[in-house]
Amino acid sequence: MTIPAAMDRPVSRAFADDEAVYASMPGQLPGVRGPSFGRIDEWPCDCLRRPANKIPAMWKCVFPNDPVWNLRVREVAFSMLNPNHQALRNAGIFLPRKKWATATVIKVCFGVSQLGAWARREGMPDSLHFWSVEDWQAYIDHCASSTQPESVRSAVGAVRHLVRFSAVLTGTATLEDPWPGRTDSDVAKVATGDELATPSIAPEVWWPLLRAAWSYIDRYSASILDQRDREAERASAPRLTQATLSAEVINEKLELWLTNPANLVPVSDRENRVNPKGSPIWSSLSRAVTAGASSTVFATKNNRQGTERRQKVMRMIERTGRIRPVRPTAAKQLESDYADYATRRRSSQSMDATLQKWLANPANLIPVHAETSRLAPGEPVWSALESLLYDTSERVDVFGSGSKQGRRRRDLVLQAAVGERRTVYSDKQLDRDLRILRASCYIFVAALSAMRDSEIQEIQRGALTQHYGAPAIGSHKSKGDLSRPRANWWIIEPVAQALAVAERLTWHDTHIFASMTPPSENGHAGRARAGISAADNIDFFIETVNSSRHLTGLEEIPPGRVRPHMFRRTMSIIASQQPDGDIALGTQLKHAARRALANRLTGAYGKTDAKWAKEFDTDLQTAAAEKLVGLLKARRSGATIAVGPGAARFHAGLDKVNTLLTQGPTLRAQVADERLEVTLLRDEFANLHLGTVNHCLWNAPTAECQNQLPPAQRGQAPLLGACQPSRCRNSVLTLSHERIWRMEEADLVEFLKKRLSKPLREQAQTRLAEVRSATAQIDKLKDNI
Repeated sequence: MTIPAAMDRPVSRAFADDEAVYASMPGQLPGVRGPSFGRIDEWPCDCLRRPANKIPAMWKCVFPNDPVWNLRVREVAFSMLNPNHQALRNAGIFLPRKKWATATVIKVCFGVSQLGAWARREGMPDSLHFWSVEDWQAYIDHCASSTQPESVRSAVGAVRHLVRFSAVLTGTATLEDPWPGRTDSDVAKVATGDELATPSIAPEVWWPLLRAAWSYIDRYSASILDQRDREAERASAPRLTQATLSAEVINEKLELWLTNPANLVPVSDRENRVNPKGSPIWSSLSRAVTAGASSTVFATKNNRQGTERRQKVMRMIERTGRIRPVRPTAAKQLESDYADYATRRRSSQSMDATLQKWLANPANLIPVHAETSRLAPGEPVWSALESLLYDTSERVDVFGSGSKQGRRRRDLVLQAAVGERRTVYSDKQLDRDLRILRASCYIFVAALSAMRDSEIQEIQRGALTQHYGAPAIGSHKSKGDLSRPRANWWIIEPVAQALAVAERLTWHDTHIFASMTPPSENGHAGRARAGISAADNIDFFIETVNSSRHLTGLEEIPPGRVRPHMFRRTMSIIASQQPDGDIALGTQLKHAARRALANRLTGAYGKTDAKWAKEFDTDLQTAAAEKLVGLLKARRSGATIAVGPGAARFHAGLDKVNTLLTQGPTLRAQVADERLEVTLLRDEFANLHLGTVNHCLWNAPTAECQNQLPPAQRGQAPLLGACQPSRCRNSVLTLSHERIWRMEEADLVEFLKKRLSKPLREQAQTRLAEVRSATAQIDKLKDNI
């Protein structure tokens, strides 16, 4: 691209045009020179190590066309890429080394460019010093009206980058923060808290997805990769033709053919004008020897070589008797059998039996050309059917129309190829199979390793290792650390098998997840690269599995959004349910190195959501435990937090959980982890039933409600409608129940003011005494708090 001269654009007051942009960035590639500050169209990051999950088009800083904002975006980008530049220090801007990653700088370039486009549309002044707080807020409001909250937060961040580097920006004075004391999330009105924004994959999607991925890895990978290798071998093998066959090559092939005891010479089984009975059928033998390249190897007219070759054949027949009587008119159909006879040894009868058995199974679908095909619309794809039935590495022409056997087999197939037994054949089926196999390997590794997308796509050949005696994957951790340290993630054996399949599948010298197409023979890369578009591959996998269920027998994957980062969250939820799961989870997520600070993040990843609570059949227990967290914290100080017949047992359970949290050496540092508290409470109060009148610590032998049931139905579940809160030993009252009891007490007092029959009044007074007994206990509870 032609870059305009300096006089056509403003010049930076802080940075020279010949300064290298990426000079201070880590990951420099030897021998590759990066762009300089004076380049105004874009700054490709080709001199830096590109993450495998980034396509080349995403690995560059792109600048707007407007001259003022073009310079402004370049100045911001250069400042972020070189945070210790002398110009920044002279301006009083002191930043730590390696503050921003390259991907962050690329994102900020886009955000500031968007701001510049809005400023031009709105006619804002070029000098940012003249912008008011209302102007900055107007841009944020504009973003909020058309984008998601996360994008609005990025817009706020772009504004603050302009403010941060305003002292070195050309054409403006130093700026003040429009929103002092407020975070980017506050300005963008993005809700923050312990809850992660990353959703989990629903259980009804998770399990079929993993089972389908494993089916391709375990059941189909070998046949798909074997077919790929056969196709590659066939494409690379030199194809012999009549023109390329020299006398020396023919003689060599004949010697090899004659020395193989499995090869039989076709001879005529009847009198024929061309081939007398018992004489070799020379044309068929010629094609068998040359794999179909020539039919005149044994020609004798003006050909001394042909005569000598016939003599060699006849001497071999006299010595070994290796002949195969055939009908001359059927010999052509059998020619390809001779070429591959040593390895397959299939007779015509066995091929017919294989075909009939395959057609008898209605689940087997016959591949046909599409109706729009220019070859043979709607007709069976005979070559594909042959490969499907007989697994031949070369074309045998089992369904050839030139023989009676071939025509008979065609008729059998055509009779069966009706209705739903037809399936449209894709000429690119192998490419689709390879792509779905690659996607299955990615899905399986992502699901069962808890690795990030960037970490998975950096897995290289030979990544399997041992970590503290257990199998693990070695890869590079890039998020939050520009030095890209190598780390290990523990895995199970099936994940190792998936890696082995991916390693065999890839063409790349180092990375096991790469594009399907390798570079061309002339060295042109094209679309060949390390890394894949993970989201597109996941969508392709789900779509293909669901559309080919009639062929594979796999279960349907329900609709639902599945993205790479969601695997990490979902696996965290599953792992957190195991004993000491939060410890292992923190290690696997790479939070353990900064355990004191990351404990909260680990807990957020492992926190069970509503979808998975039901899957673990703990939804009611979890809901109850979450409501008890506040009572647990109050009980930690020794306060009485419940009354009623079951209060002592309730307090004992809470004290037990607090003891585990405070005295356990492993758990002491994690007492602030609410997810851990919920897990312990759920296990301790597995039979707790929450209610609006009271809580029930369900214990069948002491439950008053069971007395109202027939003996055969007792002990199964609490009968809430027959609960006796004031005298049942399972009953617990807390302050959350006070409002209901006060309301009932007031209703009974008003009710007793009416004229009532003696039995009804006595019943109401008895109930009022029970209610006042409960409210009196609640009053004592309030006095103790």
